[in-house]
Amino acid sequence: MEIKFIVENDNIRLSDELKLHISRRLYRSIKCNNAPILVNGVETKTFLLVNKGDEVSIIFDKNREINWDLYDSNLKVYFEDDNYLIVYKKEGILSIPTKAFPYSLYQEVIYYLKNKNESTDISILNRLDKETKGLVLVAKNPYAASLISPVHEHIERRYIALCNGVFEKDSDRIITKIKKSDDSNKRIISDDGQIAISNYRVLKRYDDKTLVEFILETGRTHQIRVHSKYLNHPIIGDPLYSDGDGNLSLTSYYIKFNNPFDKKDVLVILEEYKKYVKGE
Repeated sequence: MEIKFIVENDNIRLSDELKLHISRRLYRSIKCNNAPILVNGVETKTFLLVNKGDEVSIIFDKNREINWDLYDSNLKVYFEDDNYLIVYKKEGILSIPTKAFPYSLYQEVIYYLKNKNESTDISILNRLDKETKGLVLVAKNPYAASLISPVHEHIERRYIALCNGVFEKDSDRIITKIKKSDDSNKRIISDDGQIAISNYRVLKRYDDKTLVEFILETGRTHQIRVHSKYLNHPIIGDPLYSDGDGNLSLTSYYIKFNNPFDKKDVLVILEEYKKYVKGE
């Protein structure tokens, strides 16, 4: 992968000019990985001066070292271009592997791209919990990832959940602070946590449960699950925040973002849920 741009200022440090064109996160990645930076075709240190009209190129390795086993899972791909993928994560696997759970969506995507001889330096942009299924946006390279950061400001994500009990309000906005519990993997509501904002609307009421759409403004770990419990309507099947059996009734069914490369909106909705989206 290669990023190119033309310097817009005279007599400026290369490091300062870089920060005008790329995100801080990508700049840190370039420094940490010692990615070569060329000015007019010559490798250059970031403390040196550049001038208006100079051509800057940043060279990334095509593939990062992969220390996890790869495997074919017949990955479902709903959108793909040179920079992004929208794929389906199955229930029961992590978005990113760990030693305890060494199989993940990450490896499925790497396997898929490696067989196409494409870059494997990917970033999973909206990570889903192990128990949650549905749509996930993946950046195929660090530059594409940097252009959609922070994620919650660039991607509209909608989820559908089947919750215990009957909601009284048709819709509401939930604003709390969430942090990790000191003695478990759970997240809790706490004044010293990070701000978490969810919007919901009721789609259908049953005798003892409610089908609800959640739209996130932030992306805290377990956010919808914590907010559902906060409303006293935990998601059916949730093993952490209710007495569920692990078959969590939560699906990421909708992703929309503006593609920064062609400025066109990309929208993917799982077919079985399209009836809930008015005006689409």
